[in-house]
Amino acid sequence: MSTRRIGAGIATLVLAGLLATPALAEPGVSATTIKIGMFGPLTGPVSVYGYPINNGAIAIYNEINAKGGINGRKLEIVHEDGACDPAKTRAAVKKLISRDEVFLIHGGSCSAAVFAAREEFVEEKVPFMVMAATMDKISDPMDKYIFTTTLPGSGDGRVMLDFIKTIPGVKRLAVVRNKNEWADAKLEKFNANYKAAGLEVIADVELARNATDATTQALAVKQANPDATLLVTYPGESAVFLRDALKYGLKGPYIGTNGIMDVLDLKDRAGGAEAVKDVYVSAFLKGPIGSPEMKEWTDIYVKQFPNDKLQSLSFYGMSGALTVVAALEKAGKDLTREKFIAALESINKGNAGPAFCEVQFAKDRRQGCLDGTMWTLSADGNTIVNLGPSWKKIK
Repeated sequence: MSTRRIGAGIATLVLAGLLATPALAEPGVSATTIKIGMFGPLTGPVSVYGYPINNGAIAIYNEINAKGGINGRKLEIVHEDGACDPAKTRAAVKKLISRDEVFLIHGGSCSAAVFAAREEFVEEKVPFMVMAATMDKISDPMDKYIFTTTLPGSGDGRVMLDFIKTIPGVKRLAVVRNKNEWADAKLEKFNANYKAAGLEVIADVELARNATDATTQALAVKQANPDATLLVTYPGESAVFLRDALKYGLKGPYIGTNGIMDVLDLKDRAGGAEAVKDVYVSAFLKGPIGSPEMKEWTDIYVKQFPNDKLQSLSFYGMSGALTVVAALEKAGKDLTREKFIAALESINKGNAGPAFCEVQFAKDRRQGCLDGTMWTLSADGNTIVNLGPSWKKIK
């Protein structure tokens, strides 16, 4: 046999072998599994925003697995700790993408840490569904690979402003806020629109993170004598301010962000119902724990995590998980990241589970939930009341 014929035979065998070899699988997708990366502050001073939030999403994914998975594949969760630290979070995301080779990532509760890792998703072209972080610049301006079903800070500010406009006799406002990007995001749309609503901000007072005394701030607001006070502060500082406001005779109403929507927890932190009796807070859940609107989602969480403390945080990650599942199902069995992204972009009036909104994405929209409601405490201070978007007196 000539050398030419031997070479031709080898070439034929190699070509046949290549044709017989299946195409390379998409990262994180096998015949039986879809690998989802997840991260959050699992350790550290704000670990309260770690497992409780992530477990809500995991409860949804576990329910799907119990029903057979998606198009014959089970969902496999790979967990990493970002500790609410920008450097650690970026390292966690790098590991999920490069070493664990996940198909997509659903995670992140600390806005600054998530934003620090943003470029990893963009550069590596990995789909990312935000878990609970609210900073607008994570998802706006938009990037092809980043989606969120969490009410962003600008949306929270709009919900609060729309509510304030319905309170009788309120024209002059005081603002008590933390000095950070979180508070700036909440106030961006508020500051841009309050004058057009006929409102005036007559006092703008800063309260330091982790403050244990708010005497100076409470007295400054009292001297300004506003019709209402906007609280753009975390739960701890909000409770300190309300405690000292009561001490020095400052009157409400107080309007707070969804960061303090667990008003029963706020009551305990502030020292009792008297301190929070005129507090109204933005909320992105359909209703408080124990309400009929939350029963389906409460049952799912309790079934999957029977030993966990049930709290508002338990539901934060569910809307994103339900949206991920819907898009995976729509993308079909021949799953690719591009098909998954196209499926997300096509979601219209999607099921947000326990969230107040309906999910709406598009080719030019990555913030899927922009609606919220308002909560306050009942007259006896023992239960949370869902007011809807407009003010009404609680009897």
